[in-house]
Amino acid sequence: MTKNTKIFALTLLVMFFGITMCGFANGGDFVTNNGKSIIKNDKINNTFGNFESNYSNNIEVVPSDLTSDELPHITPYTGEELWQEPTENHVFATRNQQTGKVLIEATTGRVLYTSNEDARLYPASTTKILTALCVLDNVPLDKVVEIPKEAVGVEGSSIYLKEGQKISVEDLLFGLMLRSGNDAAVALAISTSGSMEEFAKLMNKTAIECGATDSNFVNPHGLQDENHYTTALDLAKITARAYKNQDFVRIVSSKTRKIKIDDSELVIANKNKMLKLYDGANGVKTGFTKSSGRCLVSGAKRDGMQLISVVLNCGDMWNESIRMLDFGFDTFEMVNFEKALLGSGEKTVTFDAKFLNNGDLFETKFPLRKDGSEKIAL
Repeated sequence: MTKNTKIFALTLLVMFFGITMCGFANGGDFVTNNGKSIIKNDKINNTFGNFESNYSNNIEVVPSDLTSDELPHITPYTGEELWQEPTENHVFATRNQQTGKVLIEATTGRVLYTSNEDARLYPASTTKILTALCVLDNVPLDKVVEIPKEAVGVEGSSIYLKEGQKISVEDLLFGLMLRSGNDAAVALAISTSGSMEEFAKLMNKTAIECGATDSNFVNPHGLQDENHYTTALDLAKITARAYKNQDFVRIVSSKTRKIKIDDSELVIANKNKMLKLYDGANGVKTGFTKSSGRCLVSGAKRDGMQLISVVLNCGDMWNESIRMLDFGFDTFEMVNFEKALLGSGEKTVTFDAKFLNNGDLFETKFPLRKDGSEKIAL
């Protein structure tokens, strides 16, 4: 064999080996990557759920608050009898290995579904629901805030505020709830109470007034702290209280908002994709840290019934929230007092009289099962 023939044969061998290795690397219909199967050219939707294979690289992803940048693959929920607990991946949950869930009707506080609703878990950025409530209860929306240095460069999600800039409380609230701005949270806390520490006291006082007695809050944004925790049920109670404020509902149900910082205008979009995914959705807030796992508080209103679902440390948060809301709307309806009281249902549901609408029984409605199996007692 001549020298040129040997070189040619060696070249063919190298090319064949390279093609073979590429085939193994890209493998037919799937490849294995760190033990996870990834379906070629399909949406990736494992527990932490993640991105489409062609997902845009220009989406901002912030390590401490990856709230809702994954694209969900929605599995329809067809009825209570088919309810199945999703397989959860708790790899990021360091507090415990539980997922907390609850579904309530907002005006009466009736709990429609629960699972580990009293487990103490990290709320991540869903904390900002309480932050917004505290601000709305104590500060006028048109107040102009000068950004303090403490609010600049806060880790995680941000609206990129700079020291000395001026912005209204209302626009800060939009930055807080739509973009999950941690810097907006600090600016609002200091503007409301003078310091982060004093604002945390206000948060805990307000939480207790909402009936959230198994929680403790130490900051306005939800960044990780061992002493910052809540339960799914407490967070639902806080959210129900916030829903009584129409400015809160207006803010969290907005898909976009033009805000003004100094003399510059900026259009921001809501990270909460439930507003696009679910009919009747009108809030509320996403959250994520490595310790909290995926968190989502969702609100939706249909036929006069306002539901609030909360999932904490739930990898399949989009699907699970939709299943819970579907269950609520499919199973329950708002019934006026007279019909609810005189119903023929065998099961009696007790409600606290504090939920009466302005003290008028006949103007009050209660959530009861559509099958007529329930009646109320006050």
